[in-house]
Amino acid sequence: MRDIFKSLFVLILASSAFYLGFYMGKESVMSQIPDFQEESEEKLP
Repeated sequence: MRDIFKSLFVLILASSAFYLGFYMGKESVMSQIPDFQEESEEKLP
């Protein structure tokens, strides 16, 4: 029974680390892409 809880804890820990890394990686990629919408609005009179 203890092994089931340990494996479940490891599975939750690994999946949360994966999602956290995926989210942080997505944020860093989005910050590198320039925002063309703001640039076009600034050029309008």
